[in-house]
Parts: sequence; C-alpha cells; structure tokens
Amino acid sequence: MIIKINSNIFNDNQNLKDVNYLLNIFSENRRYDYFCEYGLIKDTSLFNNLLDLNKELIEQYFNRFIRESTPKISHTISEETSDNEFNLEEAKIFFNQPLIIILENNLNDAYFIDQLITVFKKRGKGIRRHKKNNWLKYGNGGGCTNITNFIEGEMKNFKDLPKENHKYLKCFVLIDSDKRHPTDVRPERAKLFQYLNKKNIPYHELTKREMENYLPDEIIRTVEKNEDFIDAYLTLTPIQKDYFDIENGFEDKNIDDFDQEIKEIYAGLSKEFISVFRKKKMNINNFKTEFPKLFEQATQEQLKKRADNKSNPNELEDILDKITQLL
Repeated sequence: MIIKINSNIFNDNQNLKDVNYLLNIFSENRRYDYFCEYGLIKDTSLFNNLLDLNKELIEQYFNRFIRESTPKISHTISEETSDNEFNLEEAKIFFNQPLIIILENNLNDAYFIDQLITVFKKRGKGIRRHKKNNWLKYGNGGGCTNITNFIEGEMKNFKDLPKENHKYLKCFVLIDSDKRHPTDVRPERAKLFQYLNKKNIPYHELTKREMENYLPDEIIRTVEKNEDFIDAYLTLTPIQKDYFDIENGFEDKNIDDFDQEIKEIYAGLSKEFISVFRKKKMNINNFKTEFPKLFEQATQEQLKKRADNKSNPNELEDILDKITQLL
C-alpha cells in the first residue's frame, strides 16, 4: 500500500499534530509506504515544524519513488472533500486499524493461511510482519451466510463518518467454494459475492471444495486408524480429490441416485471404494478442529503440488498477493 499525502495538507499549520501522528503510524516498523511532492512542501511552515525523522523520511520516500518509478497510489489524504480521498480525521481512523482477513472459522481456517505465509517465505514476508505487529488479524465470519452480518457489524464503527461505511473497512474475505463438482452453483455464495462486489470488498473463493481439499496426500497418508478410507482416497484423481467431502465421504445411497455431474466425476471408481466412502467417514475426533492442524506439517512443494489446477496453477501465490496489496 502506498499512501499519497496531498501537498494541500501542508498549507495549514494547524494540521501539524495530525500529520505528525499519521507519519508516525506510517513509519512504525515500516508499516506503510507514503509519498509527498517534496518540492511543493519543503518550504512550508508545517513541513519545517515536523519531527526531524519525519522530514528525513518524506525526502527519502520521495527520492526512492521518483528514482524507481511513478508510485502506484492506493489512497490519498487531502484537505479537499472527495469520495475517493480521506481527510485527516478519516485517515487517522482508516490507517490505524488492522487489516481483517475474514474466514468462515477464524480458529480452524487460520492453520491453512498461517502455513501459506510460513512456507512461501518471500511472498509471506510482509504479511508475517503485519501479523507480528498486530496490524493484521483474522475475523470469524461464522460461515458463508453470516459473513455479511460480520461485515455490517464492523461497518457500524464508521457510522459517524461522512462517506459510505464500507469505504473505511480494511478487510479481505477468504471462503470455501463448497462445490461438489466444477460447475456447481452455490446460491448462498453467489449472493455473498454480489454483496461484496457492491461494497467493493476484495475476496477470494477457493477453487477446490474446502480448505481441507488442499491438504497434501503425503500428510493424509499419516493419519492413523483410517487405512481403508485413506487407501480409497489416494486412488482418486486430482479433480475427484478437489471436490470430495473428506470429512463425510459419500451419502449412503446408491451412486446411481447421485446428481449427474457427481456421477460423471466419479465414473470409473471401483464399487469397493464407493462402498468405503458410503459406509465410512474419516475417523478423527473433532474433525473440523483437528484436521486443519495437519497443515502445519505441509511444505511449499507439497502445497503447490496439491493446489495445482488448470484454471489457476498459482492460486496459493495469488491469495498471498491479494492480501499483500491491502497491507
């Protein structure tokens, strides 16, 4: 994130306290990069009354961005009233809040995202730093149908500010697709994405059914007391694994009674393994709590291999890049 501080902010010396406050937020452990037109502000009274460190950093950032390229501005702070710019009061609220990564279950789903930022060392570096400094936190969406309620609750914090509330919200939604096959349409998710798009809230829908479907085979093999189920699971093709219900297997009914798209995916699967998936489940106590912990064993190579798919072979990297752009 690169923040532009408009030169008109420096025309009023009464802004000195607020500008110092914001620059201290930006500079703490390199939280945000920022850009000021140094040539337009260096002779102003406000600039010359800034803390010496802040004056030095303004010049350093200006020279760096001019030397490297034209900075891509994420947000602008200005004295002028604009729907696309923050005034000083708005800026103090917006930039001092953490980025919220909204998960369906922030306790269980966190193992997946934590392992991504751990093993993708370069891509996860900024995210790790923000997390360490409490500038990033996980929000508990409480499932797909409750995420809008969570967001609406967060937005109430901004009810007294002049713009639409969602313009002050710093969040990213990461959600399972819940798809049982590639063309499956989940109405509750379509409704959620319509809401997120309207509020201009960034999100990522996982390509596979659930986060559990990204767990590498090498780790699933280590789960004890599930030999028959795991042996059957490991015979599945990659696309079958993508949409398989790892917790519950199949419904206990004849496969001829399944939806046509599901029958097509599992065509060729032996009757023996179909029977295993109908009659048995993954035998792990508190599956939703314990199974995600297995991600802590996964390497980058294993995760990339399992995540690979034709529609988006770099999905895991894309997730991290989307989050990094919001930091």
